[in-house]
Amino acid sequence: MDVTAMVPGLTITAEGVGNSKGQLDAGKITFSPDVFAVEVAEEQQIEANKAAASNAQTTANQGVAAAGQAQTSAHAAQSSANQAQGTANQAGQLAAAAGVGAVADADAVALVNQRVSDLGDYNTVVEAALFFDTGQSSLSADDKATLDKLASTAMSTQNYMIEITGYASSTGTKAENQKLSDERAAAVADYLRNSANVPMRRILEPAGYGATHAAAPNSDPLGREINRRVDVKVLLNKGLNEAL
Repeated sequence: MDVTAMVPGLTITAEGVGNSKGQLDAGKITFSPDVFAVEVAEEQQIEANKAAASNAQTTANQGVAAAGQAQTSAHAAQSSANQAQGTANQAGQLAAAAGVGAVADADAVALVNQRVSDLGDYNTVVEAALFFDTGQSSLSADDKATLDKLASTAMSTQNYMIEITGYASSTGTKAENQKLSDERAAAVADYLRNSANVPMRRILEPAGYGATHAAAPNSDPLGREINRRVDVKVLLNKGLNEAL
């Protein structure tokens, strides 16, 4: 008999002799062909239904997995969008701050430029002239007393600067006169800084002009004596005098 006939629910009639092992040695087996066909069809349908259900479950599982991945992708996209928006906002804030900073910097530069342009616009608070012997650059006791008084006046004034210019007569060579004028101006600056305690930042760079800018004719002794000098001025710059 074909093994496909042995399906669940199929009614079979068997005739034979039993043995000592409890087994049936069938001599005749009968069943209804119609019932057999129905049972086979039902069994096939059951198996087909199981396969279909399994396929449907697999498809459903795949759909759920795909939906989960889509949801994750959507969340990632939203997160990326949020990050992009945050970056854009920060960039906008930085741009705005940079714009404000640029305006502030431009204003500061304009203010500095204005003050620099005002450097030639100043008032002389006090001035003194110191005179030297021929070929000499050392300060006398009277010169030091004059500088002490000038320094006291300067340091009681806000935003002052001290200008020091040295000169020589035309007695020596051009090089000698230049050297003497430089040394005379430097001697005054050193005394103001080291003895009169004037801050260095308040003293402009001392300048020597040699025999140029003569204050009197060099043709007579009195004129040459006047030209062997250092002019010291306490200046109050109008641009620097404005409130910071």
